[in-house]
Amino acid sequence: MTEKPDYVLNFPRQKNTEIKKIGNNWYLYERFSKYDPAIKRSRKISGKCLGKITSDGLVATKRRLVDEKKTFPVGQISDVVEAGAVLYFWERTASLRERLKEYFPDLWEKLYVAAVLRAIKEPRFRRLQAHYETSLLAHLIPDLSFDPLSNSSLLQTLGRRRETISRFMREDVNKRDVFILFDGHRLITSSKTIELAELGYDSKRRFKPQVNLLYVYTLGNDTSTPVYYKQFLGSTLDISAFSDVLEESGISSCQYTVIADKGFASEEDFNALAEKKLSYVIPIKRGSKLVEPYLPLTDDCSSDLFMYNGRAIKSFKIEGNGFNVFVYLDTQLYANELTDAAERTERKNEQNDAKVQKELQRREKGVGKLTEEQMDLLQPRDMKKVLQDIPEMGTVTLRTNRTDLNSHQVYRTYKQRQSIEQFFKTYGASLDFDASYMRDRISQEAWLFLNHLSATMAMDCMADITRIGEDKNISFEDLRLILGKITATKIDGKWTIAPIKKAVQKLAAKLEFQIDEFDLNALFAEEGTRPEPRT
Repeated sequence: MTEKPDYVLNFPRQKNTEIKKIGNNWYLYERFSKYDPAIKRSRKISGKCLGKITSDGLVATKRRLVDEKKTFPVGQISDVVEAGAVLYFWERTASLRERLKEYFPDLWEKLYVAAVLRAIKEPRFRRLQAHYETSLLAHLIPDLSFDPLSNSSLLQTLGRRRETISRFMREDVNKRDVFILFDGHRLITSSKTIELAELGYDSKRRFKPQVNLLYVYTLGNDTSTPVYYKQFLGSTLDISAFSDVLEESGISSCQYTVIADKGFASEEDFNALAEKKLSYVIPIKRGSKLVEPYLPLTDDCSSDLFMYNGRAIKSFKIEGNGFNVFVYLDTQLYANELTDAAERTERKNEQNDAKVQKELQRREKGVGKLTEEQMDLLQPRDMKKVLQDIPEMGTVTLRTNRTDLNSHQVYRTYKQRQSIEQFFKTYGASLDFDASYMRDRISQEAWLFLNHLSATMAMDCMADITRIGEDKNISFEDLRLILGKITATKIDGKWTIAPIKKAVQKLAAKLEFQIDEFDLNALFAEEGTRPEPRT
C-alpha cells in the first residue's frame, strides 16, 4: 500500500471528496454514492477532479479557474424574454389599447397585459407575475405588479364597473351592421359564495353549481366576433335572458338580423324580436304543428334544390303572417340519421329478444316473471314503422322574417352560426375559461371581462389562420406555442430579435407577421413617452 506523505495526510479534505494517487501525484476528486440494484447496495462514484494536492496546498484545476485579467466580450446580455406571441398581439391590438385607455384610464395597462398573458400563457392569476417578468410586456409596459394582493385589488375594482364594461362592449355592437348571434354557455364554479351559481345540468350533463353566461356575437365575412356578454342565475333559461340582453346591449335596430339556436324559438322570443323591429333566422324544434302536414318532405313538395359544401339540399317554403318557414332536407344528414336509427332499432331488438328468450327459459321451469303485456312490448319493432314515426328525419326547419332572402341564402346564413361552436371551443378548451374559481360576483364579473378580452384576441388569431387557409392544420394552441419560441435579447442596452427557425419564419410570413422588421428600440422609445401608470 502506497504510503501517503504528511501534506496529504494532513490535507483538510471536505465531505463528499476523495484523494487519489495518479502517477507520482496526489489529486482531490468529487465523490458520490449511488444505489446499485445489481449488488443491492450503494457504491462509490467518482466525480470531477478538483485539483492537485501539493505541499503548498490545493492547486485548483485550470478549467475551474477564472482569469481575472481576461477581457470579456464587449456585448453583455442582460435580458432574454419571450417576444414572438407578444409582438403578434401587440401589432394587432393597437385599437384595443386605445379603447381601454379611454374607458379604464386607471386600469388599462394591467387589463391589457393580463388579457394578453392569459391568452398566450394560461389563465391562472397566481402565475401572472412570473409570466410578466419573462415577457417582453415587462419592458413595453413596465413597473406593473401581479402579486396576489394586486390581483385581488384589480378584480374588485374592475368588477364594480359593470356599467363601464357594458358601454365598452356596446361600442363593438354598434360598429357592426351585420348579423347578430346569441348563445348560452354554462360556467362551472366551485364557489359557494357566488349568488348566481345554482345547481343544474349543462349540455355535458354536469350536475354542479353553474352560472349561465349568455353571449352575443356579430357575424360577417364568414367570421364571428364576440361582442357582448352577461351572466345570469344558473337556473335561468337562455330564452328568459334573451330580452334582457337585447335591452342592455342596445340591440334594437332593424339593421340587425338575429341568428339564434332552437332554444330561442318560443313565441315570446319572436314577439320580443318583433317589438324591437329586429329581423331573425331561428330554427324551429322538430314536431312543429306548422311543419307536420308537409312531412316527410318528398320530391313533389320540394321547391328548391341547391348544393352546400358538396351536399345536396332540398327545400320547401311555408309562408306565414309576415314570416317564412323553410324546411330543408339534407341528404347526407338523412343518411346519417337513417343509419343511426337502424342501428339503434336493431340493437334494441336484439336486447329485447335476449329478454324474451330468458323469460321463456324461466317459464319452462315454472318461474316466469313477465306478464303477457310486458312480453308484447318486447316484440321486435318493424324498421319501416320506426321510420314512419320519424318523418322529420334529415330535416332542418328555419323561421325568418327576412322575406327578402331565398331558401339558399337563409340556409347559408344559419350555417355560419357554427363559428360560435369554434368560439366556445376556444373559450373552454384552448383558453381554459370553462370553470370559475372566483369567490364572489364582483370578482366573477372582472374575471369574465378579462376572459372576454383574451377570447376576442384569440378569435382574431383564428380569423387570421382561417384567412390563410390553415385552419385545418394550425390551431390557436399551435400558433401561440410556435410564436412563443421567438425571443428578444438585450445586449449592451440594445434590443434585438434572436435568430428564428425557418419553420417559425414560414408561419410568420403566412400570417403577414414581419417580426424581423420590428425595431424594438424604436418601439421602446415610443412607449417610453407614455405617461406614468396611474394608481
